[in-house]
Amino acid sequence: MSLKAGANGEKYAALLDKFYEAEMRYIARGGAQRGASFDEMAVCFHPDAVMHQGPSVPFAGDWEGIAEVERFFAVLSETWSAADGLDVKYFVGEDGIAVSMRVQLTSRATGKKVDGHLGQFITFDDGLIRDFTVFYLDPVEISEACGV
Repeated sequence: MSLKAGANGEKYAALLDKFYEAEMRYIARGGAQRGASFDEMAVCFHPDAVMHQGPSVPFAGDWEGIAEVERFFAVLSETWSAADGLDVKYFVGEDGIAVSMRVQLTSRATGKKVDGHLGQFITFDDGLIRDFTVFYLDPVEISEACGV
């Protein structure tokens, strides 16, 4: 179920749907180190996009600019061998969208599976993702699954 309000809400929700589908394909293909292309995801991001990940996960930090966002997804695909976003819900605000999502992840390092929840806060600029902040309900579980 998604909550989508107004023209921008519909437009941004469609962009996020496109992004999430491309992200799952990229990870399933093994990421950059296994020849997957970032191009499908790149078209969803503003050139000055920033990806924020909390300090307690294996891929922590602020990844600034499209080249760093691409590098983030290469690191993410080395962390997880499988990723599925389930029960995705969008909550549209004036300046962006909050996302609630259940995820099923498989660690490439340990083979451990995570069935968890996360929240994302996303803003847009020129119709593209500009600022993307992720909060994991249990970042300790994420790190432990990865052997960190």
